[in-house]
Amino acid sequence: MFVVFSVVTLIRIVQGIGSLRRKAGWLTKSEKQQRAARQAFRDGRRRAIELKAHLLAGGLPFPLSTWDVMLEPDEALILDAPMTYSRFYGTDAVYSHVSGFTMGRPAWVLAAMAGQAMGNASRRNAAAAAASPMWREHQTSRTLVTDRRILCRTNTGRLSFYYAGVSVSYPSPEESTLVLEFHDAQPISLHGSEGASLCVLATASLYGRDALAQHPALESFRELEPAEQTAAGPSTR
Repeated sequence: MFVVFSVVTLIRIVQGIGSLRRKAGWLTKSEKQQRAARQAFRDGRRRAIELKAHLLAGGLPFPLSTWDVMLEPDEALILDAPMTYSRFYGTDAVYSHVSGFTMGRPAWVLAAMAGQAMGNASRRNAAAAAASPMWREHQTSRTLVTDRRILCRTNTGRLSFYYAGVSVSYPSPEESTLVLEFHDAQPISLHGSEGASLCVLATASLYGRDALAQHPALESFRELEPAEQTAAGPSTR
């Protein structure tokens, strides 16, 4: 009991020192990165709220320029940001069944057979897990959003996801994530500090601007909180 009490006390002391250190502004490198990431997502949410209000008021998305990607004629680039990219699908994983003949004492034979059975079961379960549909290809992708598609630079090249091919959309601006299903392609998930703006732009492109005021997932994006008010104009940068 004395040891447990001492350990608990020491943990509380360390936690208290850490709290005082953070309040004083003395942050570790990891804590600074985490704070910067949280601020980036808060800023992204603010920009998404401004963008939604701007579009509902009849404004047009602010066009951006790019010199390293050739767009289609009359195609307008309106968002250029890094996103966490992943796809949802299964694989055709297989496993090798091992069998063999063992000679010797009965106990040795039984142990060898049990080991083979356990090994086969383990390989079979691993193959089944690998074949199951799941989110794969997790990576950071430069994501360009235009008025007709989403372009992602992945490890396998640049991929285009046209709005015309979308079958189901799952915008989640509060989580800064957009999930799209397609008629003839694997679902895609995009997440990042500009994910909320991506949700706004994709919803407007797929359903029309009126959907920004009607879509259940965007209901919380009605107006800025007092602390988030800004004099800056809407931006998708």
